[in-house]
Amino acid sequence: MLSTLRTVLVCPLCKGDLTFSSGLITCASCRAEFPQAINGILDFLPSGLLEKDSSDWQKRQLTMESWYNKLAANPTEARYCFTHDYTPYASILAQLSGFVLDIGGGNGIVRHFLPKGTDYIVIDPSLDWLDPKWMIIADKFPCLETRPNFVRGLGEYLPFAAQSFDHVLAFWSLNHARQPEKVFQEVYRVLRPGGHFLAVLEDIEPRWSELWLVLARIEEKERRRALMRWKLWRTLCGCEWPLQDDHIAIRESDIKKWVVGRFTIQWRSWVSECLTYEFLRL
Repeated sequence: MLSTLRTVLVCPLCKGDLTFSSGLITCASCRAEFPQAINGILDFLPSGLLEKDSSDWQKRQLTMESWYNKLAANPTEARYCFTHDYTPYASILAQLSGFVLDIGGGNGIVRHFLPKGTDYIVIDPSLDWLDPKWMIIADKFPCLETRPNFVRGLGEYLPFAAQSFDHVLAFWSLNHARQPEKVFQEVYRVLRPGGHFLAVLEDIEPRWSELWLVLARIEEKERRRALMRWKLWRTLCGCEWPLQDDHIAIRESDIKKWVVGRFTIQWRSWVSECLTYEFLRL
C-alpha cells in the first residue's frame, strides 16, 4: 500500500512533486528534504518547522506519549480504554469504504472496526506507536499483529495530493495539534467532493441545554460533580474551561468559522465528554 501511495504523495510544505532516492525524499519545487530511516514507513515530519516552533507542542506531545506508554504497560486497562473509546463509533466505521486517512491514528487500532478491503492510512508524528509493546493487546485487537500503513507527519502538513481520500478521521487528535484551523484546511484539500470528515474533540464546554445529557453518560460520580462545578464556575466567573495538560483549547465558535465554505455539518453528538462532528466536504 505504501508503494501505491507514491502516486498521490506531494511535498507537505509546498505541495510540489517529489523525487525518491535511497533513504531520501526530496521536493522538486522547494528542495525540502525528508530522510527515510525506517523501512516500511514514510517520514514526512517537517522537523525544521518544529525546531522553530515557539509553542509548547513538543512538550504536549511528550506528555501524551508518556501517558500512552503507561497505558501499554497495563494490558487490562489498555483493552478497556480502547474498547470504551472506539466501540461507540463502530457502526459508523463499519460503513466506510475506499481510501481512509486517520490523522493522529497512532497504532491503527481503527482497523479493527473497518470493513475488509478498506485502504487505511495513519499519519502521526510519534514513532512510539510502532513499538511491539502494543502486541500485548492483540488478543483483543488482532489488527495490531501487523503494522498499519504509517506515514510520519502532521495534520497541518498533509503530504497527499488534493482529493485523494474518501474519508478522514481525527479521533481526539485535534486537541493535540499546533494549528487546528490549518488541519481543517488540509482535510478539505485532500478530501474528495462529498467526502466525510469525522472529528472527535475533547475539553469542549457543553451548553447548559446539553449538560445533563453529558453528565448522564459519565460513569464516575466524582467526574460528574467536577464537570458541574466547572460549568457553574465558568458561568459565574467567566474563567476558561479546564484543559488537560497536553491539550489546546478548541471552541465550537472556532469550528463554525473553520468550516465556512468548506464543510457542512452532517451531525453533532456527545459521546461521554467528547463532542463528535461529522462534516461533509462541499
